[in-house]
Amino acid sequence: MIQLPVTVTPDPAAAPYRANQASTHRVKFDARVDFTNGGHVEACDFLLDIAGDSVTPERLAEMIVSAMNLLRAGPVTITKMQVVRRGEHQDAVPALEPRRI
Repeated sequence: MIQLPVTVTPDPAAAPYRANQASTHRVKFDARVDFTNGGHVEACDFLLDIAGDSVTPERLAEMIVSAMNLLRAGPVTITKMQVVRRGEHQDAVPALEPRRI
C-alpha cells in the first residue's frame, strides 16, 4: 500500500501521456502541481486512463503534467489515488444548466 500524501518531481524526459479509451482501468486522484515560477494548480477526483491495473505515484505525476500540458511544473503532491475499473465508478455528474443572464 502506498503511503499518501507523497510529493514527487516528474521526470521531464518521461514518456508523454496518451489517453486510451480502450483501457480497462483508470486512476482517480487528487493532486497539486506547484510551478517553478510560482503558483499552483489542483485536481480533485480527476481521472486518467492507465495501461494495466496499477500505476506508481511517480508515473502518475508524469501523466498529470503531460495530460494537462503544464509548463514549468515543479513538485507534484498526490493526496489520493485509487485504481478503478472503467465503468465501475461514478465519473459523470450531470452538468449544471448554464445561468442565463
